Amino acid sequence: MKLSQLISGLILLLAMLTGCSKNFLEREIPVNYSEDEIFVSYERMSKVGYGVYTFLFNRFGFHRIDNAMLASASDEADHADVNSSIQRFNMGTWNAASNPEDCWAYFYQGIRRANLFLQNSEDYKNIIFRDTIDVANKAKYEYNVRDIEWLRAEVRFLRAFYHFELVKRYGGVPIMEKATTDVAELQAMTRKSFDECVEYIVSECDAVLPLLKETWVGFDSEKWRGRVTRGAALALKARLLLYAASPLHNPSNDVAKWRKAAQAAHDVIALNRYSLHSNYKDLFRLGNGADGNAEVIFAQHGWSRNDFEMYNYPIGYDQGGRGSTSPSQNLVDAYEMKATGQPIGEPGSGYDPANPYTGRDPRLALSILTNNTTFKNRPVESWVGGLDGLGKPRATTTGYYLRKFVDEGLNLAQNQSSMHTWILFRYAEVLLNYAEAMNEAYGPETTGGMTLTAKKAVDMVRARAGIQMPPLPPGLSQAEMRERIRNERRVELAFEEHRFFDVRRWKIAMQTENKPVMAMSITRNANNTFSYQVIKAEDRQFTERMYLYPIPEVEVLKSNGNITQNPGW
Repeated sequence: MKLSQLISGLILLLAMLTGCSKNFLEREIPVNYSEDEIFVSYERMSKVGYGVYTFLFNRFGFHRIDNAMLASASDEADHADVNSSIQRFNMGTWNAASNPEDCWAYFYQGIRRANLFLQNSEDYKNIIFRDTIDVANKAKYEYNVRDIEWLRAEVRFLRAFYHFELVKRYGGVPIMEKATTDVAELQAMTRKSFDECVEYIVSECDAVLPLLKETWVGFDSEKWRGRVTRGAALALKARLLLYAASPLHNPSNDVAKWRKAAQAAHDVIALNRYSLHSNYKDLFRLGNGADGNAEVIFAQHGWSRNDFEMYNYPIGYDQGGRGSTSPSQNLVDAYEMKATGQPIGEPGSGYDPANPYTGRDPRLALSILTNNTTFKNRPVESWVGGLDGLGKPRATTTGYYLRKFVDEGLNLAQNQSSMHTWILFRYAEVLLNYAEAMNEAYGPETTGGMTLTAKKAVDMVRARAGIQMPPLPPGLSQAEMRERIRNERRVELAFEEHRFFDVRRWKIAMQTENKPVMAMSITRNANNTFSYQVIKAEDRQFTERMYLYPIPEVEVLKSNGNITQNPGW
C-alpha cells in the first residue's frame, strides 16, 4: 500500500467522526502531497500518527454489530431485531466465510498503519529540525520532538493493543512489526503460538512504558483528551496476562501464569493514580482526564450522537425502541440482595419473587430498566399490553431495557444529542482482574507479598459510593471465591464486552451459552399490582469450536496454506 492510499484511508475514517469534541482526532490529514512529502514535517507526520487512533472506532462498544451490542451475543441480552446479523452467533450459523464480527482485516489494517508511521518517522528529530530551522523556533522544536516521541510510543501501544484484540478472538496470529508490500513475504507469514503473541505484546508494553506520559491532565488536557498513558499500557498487560492464565489458554493451570497476571494488575494499582468513581451511573456518561473521572484509564472518545438512544429507549417513548438491547433474566438474576449480600437463590437472602426488583444490588437499577421504573418522567410499562411491553414490534423481548450508557435526558423528537464515550480500560476491571488472579495464585485471603488480598479487591468494588454492597463473607474456599468473583465481573462490567469473552476464556461457554435466554412476562392486575412469571425468550447454540473465532476463509486461501484454520472450522 502506498502512503497516498494510507492517507486516503485515514481521511475516510476521520470523516466518520464528524461532530467529535475538539481533540486531536479531529485534525485533518494532509492529502495534497506526494508520498515523499508526507514525512517531511511535524504537522504532516503527527497527523498520520494520530490517524492510528481511528481504529479504536467501529470495533468497540455501543451497537456496532448490525445495530446490536456484543452483549446480545452472550447470556447478558437478546437483540429485539431478529433479522440482525448478531443472531448468527446465537443460532450457531456463523462460519469462516460469515462472521458477524469479522475484524481480522480491520485490525491488521490498523497494525499496518502503525508500522508505516513508525518506519517513516524514525528520523523525526532531523525532520522536525528541518521544519523549524530558525533558531528562534527552538521552543517549538523541543515541543514537537517531545510530542513525536510520545506519539511513537502511543502508536506502538496501539499496535500491541490491536494485536491483543486479534489474539483474544483468534488465538495465535501472525505478528506484524513492519509494513511490506511484497506479496511473497506476506504469503509466507504464519501464525505465532498464543504464548509467542503474549510474549510479544508484553514486551511492547514494557518497552513503551517509560516513553509514555503518566497523564495528559494539565497538559492541554482537552486538546489531547484520550491519548495513551502509562496506565493504559499497564492495564493492557494485566488484561492480556489474565487471559493467558485462564483455562482456555492455560489448561494445565500453571500457577506461575496466575502470579504474573496478579503482579501486572497490582502494578496498575500501585500507580496510585486511579480510583473508583463515586457515581456508577455517571461513570458511563463521562470521559477521563479533563472530565475528572479518575476511574477511566483509557477510552474511545466518541462524538455527539443520539442513535444509541434511538435504538435503546423503550418502545413507547418518542423515537425509541428501534431494535433494542433486551437485558436477559439470566443477567438480572445475577444481582444480589443489598441487605444480605447474598444471591437471590440463597435461603435467607431476602428475595421476594412477588417484588423481584426490591432491595437488590443498586447496580441493577443503574444498568437495566425494569418494569414500573420511572424513566423520562413516566413509569416504564414492560407489562404485557403496556406502552413498552412484550409482543409489540421492536419492543423488548425479555421485559427489560438497557439503562447503562443511555443518556435519558435527550429529547429525540428535537434531535438532541450528547457525547458518548466507550471505556476500554477502567480501574474496577483492574481490581477484578487482580482479584481473580490472586485467588487462583494464592487463595482468597492471602496477599502473596502484595498489598491486597483477592477478597479485599472485590470488596473495594462492592463498596463504591452509592453502591455499598456488603463485603464478601470471610472464609470462602478458593472455588467459592472464584464463583463470587465471576459473578462480580458479570454485574459490575455488564454490557461492557467482557462477559462474551470471559465465558470463553473460563471455558464455561458450553454451559452458559447453551442455556436459553430467559425473560420476565409481567401482568398488570386489576388493582394495579403486577404478577411476574419467568419464561423462555430464546434458545441458544454454542459448540466447542466457538471458543475461538475462525480465521476468515479468504485469509487462509490467499496464504497458500501458511495460515492454518482454527480447530473445527
